[in-house]
Amino acid sequence: MSRQNEVFPQLLSQPPLPWLIAAAKEHAAPVLLVGGVIRDALRGDPHADLDIAVAGDLEAFIDTFGRYCGRCPVAIGDPWRDTRRMRLGNTSVDIGKIMGTVSEDLGRRDFTINAMALRLDLSEPIELIDPHGGSADLAAGVIRMISGEALRDDPLRALRAIRYVSTLDGFKIEKSTETTISRYAKAIDEVANERVQAEWERLLGGPHWVSALRLAFDLGLGERTFGGVADLGTVSAWSGSEATVSDLTPQDCRQLRLAALLCGLGAANSSMGERLIERRWPVALARRATLIGSWAMAASGADDNQMVGWAIENHEIAFLASCLIHALSADHKQNGAAALKLETYATRASETPWVRGMHLVSWGMEEGPMLGALLEQTTRGQVERRWDSYKEAHSWARAQVTDNLSEMGH
Repeated sequence: MSRQNEVFPQLLSQPPLPWLIAAAKEHAAPVLLVGGVIRDALRGDPHADLDIAVAGDLEAFIDTFGRYCGRCPVAIGDPWRDTRRMRLGNTSVDIGKIMGTVSEDLGRRDFTINAMALRLDLSEPIELIDPHGGSADLAAGVIRMISGEALRDDPLRALRAIRYVSTLDGFKIEKSTETTISRYAKAIDEVANERVQAEWERLLGGPHWVSALRLAFDLGLGERTFGGVADLGTVSAWSGSEATVSDLTPQDCRQLRLAALLCGLGAANSSMGERLIERRWPVALARRATLIGSWAMAASGADDNQMVGWAIENHEIAFLASCLIHALSADHKQNGAAALKLETYATRASETPWVRGMHLVSWGMEEGPMLGALLEQTTRGQVERRWDSYKEAHSWARAQVTDNLSEMGH
């Protein structure tokens, strides 16, 4: 209990919890802080979301809380319970009605580690409500469904369990829970696409994403959500190389991880990108990952002209594609050479242009298609290093302007 005595007072002092506690103490029925915030506090992890369960008159509690924080949450159309949501600073607050008694409400939640609660309406001592052994499972690193009904109530919980494998260090799904997930994998088809893909995006951002992906396909969820079984060799290859690439942002990592998965599905093409968007993947993530994967898969058959075009089209995507090619072709000299070329072209395409439109105009060229065509030539020439410096590029471009003006009779 010493750990809890240290953690919970610190947690409850963080805004906006003092407002919620004050409103709870004015309320005539139990008010609970439940779910992931308690799990994260016990693990020493930061939290962003609060889940509040209110017995009795929900509207009365909302009004009381509104007096303390200055505004009221709004209904989100939750199909399971009447839930209101608001954002206070960086914290999202969900306030919903308790379903049955306190014990019954916790029994309807997904996993034991999320079925712990604190009473906000009572004074000290602070006592953890843990009827399903969540604290023991938390200490053991176990993800355990409370009951089979939890999965039938919301099939997305199956994918959420696998997401926890990716995001929580050292956690594994308990065997009977795995069996239940596998048995009811097809139920994921009933879940709204955007909810499924939100879980996938979080899974791809976790430190143990490869293990989670393997588990997702082993249990049937990967095939049902992507439409096929992936060769996860591409995923493993990229995972082994990711740490060697410096300055990758979290978003870069998600894009490359999704691209590696799409390569393993043999589906890294524009049509797959549109399919992901139809399934509510974030548009930028879907399109960039698909482009990274398609360029990586096509690199072995691409000539220099095509790779220069990729670099000019999007040097950031071209660089990430070169990283993926390196990873996927560690033992393939031809592909390794293609990766180095694409990386070189991407680096050059990111440079400040040696020749700009304002230069061409200052030398006497009028704006229009001819100016655009000449700029395209100078851009490609810079990437291909037809010249060794911007001075040589200027000299060449200025001569082209002079020739064009002469042909036009100027």
